[in-house]
Amino acid sequence: MFVSSEGSKIVSKEILRVIKEEWETSLYWKTMPVEFGEDSPYDPVHSDGTSTVNVSNVPFPEDEDWEWE
Repeated sequence: MFVSSEGSKIVSKEILRVIKEEWETSLYWKTMPVEFGEDSPYDPVHSDGTSTVNVSNVPFPEDEDWEWE
């Protein structure tokens, strides 16, 4: 799919507007989305023995200190 030069300018302006006005950057590891969150045959087996647990969906314990200072 090709976009005309006029269409390309419109798309570029909209992308820059969103980045400047709405984009909230954060590289804090707890706020980043899961990149590969789909189910996998390598997920650990659930305690019921018949299904698996997608570890991407398991939240980190709030009371654990996972960061070094």
